[in-house]
Amino acid sequence: MTQIAPLWPIKVMPLSSKTIRVPVTRVEGRWEFLYGGDVKVKDGTSGELHLDQIHFSDKKFLKALTAKRSVAILQPGTELRVALTIKPGLGSKLYSLLLPRDATRHTHSSKLSVDTRFVPIHLGGPTDAQRKKKVEEGGLFLLLEGMEPRAIESGMVTLPAAPDLEPVDSLNYAFTRLSEVFEPWRKAHTGSIYERVFYLEPDGFWYPLKDLRDRALVSAERKLISELWANVAELLGTALF
Repeated sequence: MTQIAPLWPIKVMPLSSKTIRVPVTRVEGRWEFLYGGDVKVKDGTSGELHLDQIHFSDKKFLKALTAKRSVAILQPGTELRVALTIKPGLGSKLYSLLLPRDATRHTHSSKLSVDTRFVPIHLGGPTDAQRKKKVEEGGLFLLLEGMEPRAIESGMVTLPAAPDLEPVDSLNYAFTRLSEVFEPWRKAHTGSIYERVFYLEPDGFWYPLKDLRDRALVSAERKLISELWANVAELLGTALF
């Protein structure tokens, strides 16, 4: 079936650190301030409505807003970098696999330990589970419900050439295996891939996956995030119209 694009451009919701919550109510086809009168804002202002699904009168509209979709972010072969806390006593072979301290430019110094070092990993092809779903390429995907990000999923992941490190089928397992090898002092080898796995933006800096998932408030230089969410908005607009 031919998909018809909307007659107006789909915009990505602008983000701000100074948003104000405004209670509104629907009155005769228009939104009014809950306690009476117009919502007195400038023409062209964009915002978000948080509504219970029971109030939607158009099932197709509701379905488009709640549909689950997967959006490709990074292609197979892309390098990611994992932040690990390295303690004294790590063997020379493993130590040689760590990237130089100045090789990964980032802006998260306050959130990382002084003992943090980065290890490169690479995105691979689809996992067996993805092939069963007819996914032809691996890489990195953002999983959404409507416009709400739910998770980030990867294809196969190639790890550094250390003993016992074989390709794995998720970023979570990749982090666990790297922690077991490079952080043997830890009692538990779990951690958040959104905080500990970094991707490269065109500005030359590395950022945590959390920024991609949460559509971080960013400058124009954060091209990858801008393009990702513009693509999400376009997909949603096609489904709506």
